[in-house]
Amino acid sequence: MTSTPRLPNGQPPAEKMPGAKPRKASGKKPPKKIAAEAAIAKPVEMAKPAPVKSVASVKPQTPAMPPKSAMPPKKTPMPPLPALDGAVESFERSFQAAGQGAMALNAKLIDMARTNVTSGFDFMTSLATVNNPADIVRLQMGYWEERMRALLGQAHELRKLSAEIVAKANEPIRAHIKRSFPAKAA
Repeated sequence: MTSTPRLPNGQPPAEKMPGAKPRKASGKKPPKKIAAEAAIAKPVEMAKPAPVKSVASVKPQTPAMPPKSAMPPKKTPMPPLPALDGAVESFERSFQAAGQGAMALNAKLIDMARTNVTSGFDFMTSLATVNNPADIVRLQMGYWEERMRALLGQAHELRKLSAEIVAKANEPIRAHIKRSFPAKAA
C-alpha cells in the first residue's frame, strides 16, 4: 500500500483531497532556476566619504541676545508685605464665617424639609379616614392653604438667615478694607 504524500501539517495536498478537481496546465513556463553562483551578491563600491572639518574651523552658533529692554528683570527677594498678610487673614476669617453660615443654613433646610414631610404624612392620614367626597375637597383646600402659608414663612426665614450669613462673612473683609484705606477727613 502506497501512502499519499502529505503536507507538513499532516493534510494531503489539495489535488489529492476528496472531491478536488485536477489542476489544469496554465501554459506558463515554470520559473527559471538560479544557479548558486549567480545568487551570491557582488560587492558594491561605496562612495568616498566627505572630508571631515576640524573642530577648530567650526564656529559655535549662539542665539542672538535680545535687547536689554526686552529682558525680564532680575528676581529680587520679596520684602514682607504686612498688608498682604492681613488680607489673607481677613479672607480666612471670612471663609470660616461663610462655612459656619452654610452649615446653619443646611440645618435649617433639613428642619424645614422634615416639617413639610411630616405635614404631608398627617394630611394623608386624615385623608384616609374621610368617607365623603365633599370632606376630601374641604380637607385638601385646608391643607394647601396651610402649606402655602408655611412655605411663605419658610422662604422669609431663609432670606433672613442668608442675609445674616452674608453680613457675617463680609465683616472681616470690610474691616480690613477700612483699616487699609482710612476715610479722608474733608
